[in-house]
Formats: sequence, C-alpha cells, structure tokens
Amino acid sequence: MLKLVEIAKAWIAAADPTPEQEIIAGYRISVCDGCPNKKYYKHIDRHVCGLCGCPLDKKIFSPLPGEEACPDKRWKK
Repeated sequence: MLKLVEIAKAWIAAADPTPEQEIIAGYRISVCDGCPNKKYYKHIDRHVCGLCGCPLDKKIFSPLPGEEACPDKRWKK
C-alpha cells in the first residue's frame, strides 16, 4: 500500500472508527504507551512515533496489519 494512501485511510478511520477499529486502536495505543520510541512534541501538542514521525492518535488507525503498520514491529494486531 502506498504510504500516502495508508495515512489518508488512517486519518479517515480516526474521524469515525468502527467498533472493530476502536478495539484495534485501543490495543495499539496501549502498546505505544510502553514504547521507548513514543515522543511528545509540545509545540504541536501531540504524541508521535519517534521512528516514523506519525501522530499516534492517527497511526493507531492504520489499515495495515499490526507488524506492518508499526515500524518497530510491536503491534500484533
């Protein structure tokens, strides 16, 4: 999947997630909360992935399978 398409789909899903997407996103953010790559940027008031730079509140809605979506391969779903 093209990276731009993945990003667009994640932002769209984050705006109005299905119940299944909410469950997956909840799991993913719980993994991110314990990850040393999670960074907070005060100037944009967002947590981001320190490896890819994506805002985590959108990244967790990536349509890719877990290990493909997480650059550190931490997500199992």
